[in-house]
Amino acid sequence: MKNRRAIVWIACTLVGALVTLGLASCGGGGVPLASSGGGVGTGGTGISFGTVTGFGSIVVDGTPYSSATPNYFAGNDQDESAPTAAPTVELGDQLTVQLDAQGNPTTVVIDPELIGAVANLAASSFMVNGVRVRINTDPKVATVTYYAGLSGFSGLSNGMQVEVHGAFGIDASGQGYVQATLIRQLPSANPVTRVTGIVSSFNSAAGTFQIGGTTIQMSASMAVSPGSMSIANGELVNVWSNTSTMLSGVINAGVIHIRTLQGVSGAVQIGGLIAQLQGTSLTVSGIAVDASNPGLASTVPSLSQGEYVVVQGMADATTGIVKATSIRAYAAQPAKVELTGTITGFVSASNFLVRGVPVDASQAQFSSGASVASLANGVYVAIVGDGINSNVVTALTVTVLPNPPEGGTVNYQGIVGNLAVTGNVTSFALTHQDDGVTTTSSVVLAPNVAFANGTVAQLVNGATIELEATNSAGGLTAYSVSFQNGSSNDSGSSGSSTLETKGIVYAYNNGASFVVNGLTIQTNNVQPSGGSLADGVQVDVKFVQTGNSNLAQAISIDH
Repeated sequence: MKNRRAIVWIACTLVGALVTLGLASCGGGGVPLASSGGGVGTGGTGISFGTVTGFGSIVVDGTPYSSATPNYFAGNDQDESAPTAAPTVELGDQLTVQLDAQGNPTTVVIDPELIGAVANLAASSFMVNGVRVRINTDPKVATVTYYAGLSGFSGLSNGMQVEVHGAFGIDASGQGYVQATLIRQLPSANPVTRVTGIVSSFNSAAGTFQIGGTTIQMSASMAVSPGSMSIANGELVNVWSNTSTMLSGVINAGVIHIRTLQGVSGAVQIGGLIAQLQGTSLTVSGIAVDASNPGLASTVPSLSQGEYVVVQGMADATTGIVKATSIRAYAAQPAKVELTGTITGFVSASNFLVRGVPVDASQAQFSSGASVASLANGVYVAIVGDGINSNVVTALTVTVLPNPPEGGTVNYQGIVGNLAVTGNVTSFALTHQDDGVTTTSSVVLAPNVAFANGTVAQLVNGATIELEATNSAGGLTAYSVSFQNGSSNDSGSSGSSTLETKGIVYAYNNGASFVVNGLTIQTNNVQPSGGSLADGVQVDVKFVQTGNSNLAQAISIDH
């Protein structure tokens, strides 16, 4: 069972280097990024890593980056960093973003801290692979914990397989922990293990070391990234394995990444928790930061251990230290959840999707004469939320635009027609619902397009797809295409009796019902296509509402 949806990736060339602090491409061996020049996201080559706080572009700790230009990577059960599609990125994910000389992302790596079984579940924390996970419910101090495929913290249970994204910290006793930004339920058959922590008790002869109470077993065939470094006590590492779940407290490592910026130069943005604070020296997410810049003289005294901050500065390739030019305390400027794009999966004003994120706008303030009645599939909106209520973004403000802006990101589901391939250019017409009106848009596939739930061979006239694309006067440029397996030609517009939603199954009830995005779906004797229903699987559901019941009409398992 894949942890993230499997895809087929089409691109002119693979961007050569994935940064060493993230994941190496396709089996290990990350190459350091050599760079110099301007600021992160404003020109010049650079690296940004932190928490996804919004979409429209991809927003990382409040800084927006284009979602259209990069190649995307995420782990699955065969590779710790395999090519994937843009919609795989979720709110609360930890990302590593590599930027080119113009400030455009070239590579985005989805970078979870932990994957494994929940253990020692307590009032506001639990363990995964021997590492403590803490949750945060206060949007004034840090990004709150978001849940995918769960009703919230109360939906967790010991033994449940989860993927945890978050900021790594060190507590007063010197023990590492992860402050979760996203907890995602996985299928129970998940074979993948990840663990992040500080190396201790390293035994080179035996090829072992400890992370907390967990033993990591290395082998001669295992990849260590960066290749210029070796394992040593005190290093922060991320370990990936797909050999089996942890047995007897031992993880057989497949790939080990040492968290470092040695060999990396250029502009850096880091979001994470402060640790090892001593004067003007500190670490953030395991990266050493020099905060001695005179411009920070009034900022540094107010910093505290365990506080979430966003650091900008320049990396020193020799030492791996970031020389900070700016440190923003999250508590001083809390980041809002920002969602900009087209509505999909519209069920009601309290249940719809923007870029795959569930939204409740029933109590939001609308601008320019719009109201909840303005919301429908295909409507382009800009939403600001003040944090997350369990697994739904509660919108504070909603702006409804009459049309997507030039360069705006859109998501449409529809039917392929007039497919044409001319040289290296593939184009087609997409017939879709836009605010209840059937519309046809011209589509061209981008060079970095990725296909989910199928291959390019399935892109034929009559295929039902969902695409993510940039909008222009000339049409849409699609960089992600997902095949809607088992879907009917009904796109689930707000004017139709058939509704649609997609997300992760939870509260599965022995074939009778399940919950997705807060909606209890009665299976209605419908047999799913593409696999079997279970907690933690990704589904696309078409349903009708009869009284207080949501009756499934079609169920498709996404892969």
